[in-house]
Formats: sequence, structure tokens, C-alpha cells
Amino acid sequence: MQFRQIIQKYGLGMLLSPPEPVLGGFLHTTYRLDTAEGSFAVKVLNPVVMARPEAYGNMLRSERIAQAFSAVIPAVRAIEADGSPIVKIGNEYAMLYPWISAKPLFPPKLTPRHTAAAGDLLGKIHAYALEAEESPAHDAAPNDWDALVSLAEERDADAVWLPGLRDAHAALIAMEKEAADAARVPGREKVAGHGDFDPKNVLWDGLDPTVIDWEAAGPVDPDAELLDALLSWADDGRGSLSEEAGMSLLTAYRAHRDPGNADWDALCAASAKGPLDWLAYNIRRAAGVEASDDTERHVGESEVQKTLRALARRPEEIDLIRRWLEA
Repeated sequence: MQFRQIIQKYGLGMLLSPPEPVLGGFLHTTYRLDTAEGSFAVKVLNPVVMARPEAYGNMLRSERIAQAFSAVIPAVRAIEADGSPIVKIGNEYAMLYPWISAKPLFPPKLTPRHTAAAGDLLGKIHAYALEAEESPAHDAAPNDWDALVSLAEERDADAVWLPGLRDAHAALIAMEKEAADAARVPGREKVAGHGDFDPKNVLWDGLDPTVIDWEAAGPVDPDAELLDALLSWADDGRGSLSEEAGMSLLTAYRAHRDPGNADWDALCAASAKGPLDWLAYNIRRAAGVEASDDTERHVGESEVQKTLRALARRPEEIDLIRRWLEA
């Protein structure tokens, strides 16, 4: 990325120190910029992702959603240049944000007070009932797990994550079918949601949260997003779920919206689609098909292993969360 052109585009003045990479993102690369006009975060968008026909429009839509939600919760929005939150420098796309002196927290450092604050945020998002248009290129096609396993074997037969993928092969096919069948249940409520409301996307200054990374924002089933939030925020960091953390999130959420009598059988099955799609993408990334360099391939390898472990734990964790929801 040509940082000096970014600085010039936004009128940030002199660069005071070399840009510093910021850890945390699994798709894009973020840097801290210290300039004469202040400190900023610049997100350099993944070129493989941005090559997709729908990507640019989806990013613009997500920023409109973030702007709308900033009226009810602390939500970070991109700074615009020439009327757009996305700038193109050469062949690369970037977005600029104000720098926030806050950090994400992860299990086991999250306390029930943090998870209650997270539930309060998510409840406000869903109670706002903001409508969001579907992406015109939305594609919920099932993943071909036979082809994905074959791809992995062809590209790197010695990959450390390949045995785990082979072991999970049949289970992945079954989960994909169950998710597709459940998604056909008609009449579900849809509102605008964050789309990736997990601990990496909330920054904390003490107990004060700020929600970042809205790029997955769009129409969601609020009960499904609540279920996903419980899975990620109730994680105790030791391979289990904390009932205290989960119930604190759920209690705070219910102050704004009652999930009521949702069809939890269908929701639990359909909610596997997100992690299945993430696993499929990272298999392609680890195999070098959707990776721009070796760094991305290594991220893909790590995410394949992590997602396989999460999917293996999922049935037991879903059963526990259902008991919380039905209590």
C-alpha cells in the first residue's frame, strides 16, 4: 500500500513515524498511521476478496449500516474521502478509521460484566429493527465437501490439517445438508445486524465497548445472530462454555428484545452455515486458491484447524445454549 498517497488523499499532513501493522484481522490488513492530524487506522482490503463482483457494493452497504447504528450504540465508521468510505490507490482498496485507544478482550479475560455489555449492544442492534437490503449477488449455495477435500489433497497431501479434514468429511456433508434444509423454513424475521458479532470486533476501554468491523453487516435472522453470539461470548477459553457468561449476555439482551418461541431446531441447524462457509473459504485459502501470498496461506491453515475444532464441539455446545434459551 502506498501510504503517502493515502495520507495525501485524506489530507492527514506529515507522516510522523513508519506505519505499524495491527494484529487481529483474518481477512484484511490494518496499520496504524501517526500523522500531523492525529492517529488513524488504515485497513488495506484483501485483493482476493475485493476481486469478487459483489465485494465493493457490500462494503458500501455495510458502512451505511454502521452509520445508522452509530445513533444507538458506539459504532466505528470509516472516514470518507470524495464522498466514499472506500478509496482506491493504484490496484488496492483501503478504508480509513479514527484510531481508538481500546483493545479487544478474549476468553478467559472476558468477565460476566463484559458479556452483559455485549448482550446489551446486540439487543439494541436488533431492537432498532433497521431494514437492510439483500446483496444482489448473495450466494447461499452449499459447499462441495468432496471437491474441497480433493483440492486439499492435490495441493498439499502432507498438510497438518488434512487428517482432521478427512475425519470430519462425513460430518461436514451432514451439517451442510441440515443447514440447507433448515434455511428453507419460511417466515423468518430479518433485520440489519452486525454479521460477525464476536469478541474480536468489540474494543474495550475499561467496561466501555465500541463495535468495529461492520463489513459483514446486512440482513440477519436476529435469533440466529443471538445464537452465534452466545457461542462466541460464552466461551470460557478452556474448550467449554460458561453458563454465567452466557446467561449474563442473554439477560441483558432480553431487556431490549425477547427471542420468544423461536424454532430453535431449525435455527441451530441453519446457524452452522456461517462456520461451514468460513471453513470452506479457508481450505481454499490454505490451498493457495484464494490467497495472495504465503502469509494468507498460513492464516488459512490456522483457521482451518481452529474451525474444525469448533465444529466438533458445536453439537454439545448447542445443546447447552438451547437449555439457556428455553429456561
